[in-house]
Amino acid sequence: MQPESLREFMKKFLEFIIWPTVAGILFAVILVQYQQIDRLGEALSQLPVEDDLAEEVPFSLAQAVDRAAPSIISIHSTIRQQIQLPPEEEIPPLFRNLLKNIPAERSYSSLGSGVIVSNEGHVLTSLHVIEGAEDIEVRFGDNTSQTFISPARLIGSDTNTDLALLKIDSGDLPPPIPIGSSDTVRVGDTVLAIGFPSQELISQKSVSRGIVSALGIPQDGLPIVDYIQTDAAINYGNSGGALVNTRGELIGINSFIYSQSGGSDGIGFAVPINKAMGVVDQLISFGEVTPGYLGVITGEMLTKESSLNFFGSEDVTGLLVEQVNDGSPAELAGVSAGDVMTAIDGITIGSVIGAIDQINRKAPGQMVNLSIYRQGESMVIPVELGTGISQYRIPEIPSN
Repeated sequence: MQPESLREFMKKFLEFIIWPTVAGILFAVILVQYQQIDRLGEALSQLPVEDDLAEEVPFSLAQAVDRAAPSIISIHSTIRQQIQLPPEEEIPPLFRNLLKNIPAERSYSSLGSGVIVSNEGHVLTSLHVIEGAEDIEVRFGDNTSQTFISPARLIGSDTNTDLALLKIDSGDLPPPIPIGSSDTVRVGDTVLAIGFPSQELISQKSVSRGIVSALGIPQDGLPIVDYIQTDAAINYGNSGGALVNTRGELIGINSFIYSQSGGSDGIGFAVPINKAMGVVDQLISFGEVTPGYLGVITGEMLTKESSLNFFGSEDVTGLLVEQVNDGSPAELAGVSAGDVMTAIDGITIGSVIGAIDQINRKAPGQMVNLSIYRQGESMVIPVELGTGISQYRIPEIPSN
């Protein structure tokens, strides 16, 4: 065979062999990759999906609003204040005749919101909405139906939580709002603030949407109420209104805002509904809030480091009792300074505020079971709560 013919033969032979081989290799690579992607997709589809993640926030929250809004009412109160004038002898003679024409009192109106929480017509609102009011009037209804106006009377109030309970005696009441649980609220949850933010639009409910920004926020450094912080707009007139979840369930009572402008700056606070309903129960039963009194002063929650320093172990968790008040229910029951409170009625203590709230939900005379860690041993001490003024150790704020 001639060289030229041999080269031509080899060229055709290689073309015949190489291209199918290369094509086959490429096909095999593609097939393997496809199978891997298919197996990966199948594996991902079989992974467990948490219910909380699977529950998406609906595009429209109209259903939640429809469920909650009928129970939100506007509150109008008339407040009269005595005008205190200096003694006449202290007033210059030139102004005495002018001051005689000044009325002895002045009156002004206050607007706020409230939430119907019972079939008996109990309305929960903020104390500052009606504080000092002589006449309280509530209005309910909406733009598509008749607006009802009814007087309301004050059942009782609680200054610690800035809550007040009213009673409406009317046969045309909207249904009570569905009550949720603030114990299951998480940072990042979508929430709605519903109320009457404007004096000019007293028959128009307003809804604003936001998220839960933080939990367990104390006021004035005192761990009395663990507020829910939200960026949902809360404006004038929204005080006492509802903070609801995406199911239209009440999780908080809008209380106050932090603002440098006077309007909503996206920093609003609501009293958790579990705390608020405890206040409601006491006001209905006793007409006042008298929280149970234990009589101990504790520090902050033990950390692994502080637990190791005090007890030689990182496993001790809870609140270290720093002081037991003389004659207090805790002292009478045998609680001592140096004890660690680990649980109340079987519920593990997770924070100072949580422990105080558990005690405050109880009435004087009720029993609580304190789980105590003492010198390497665990025990349960029953305590009958009493009455007294609770003391709190304000956490020190480190200086910069």
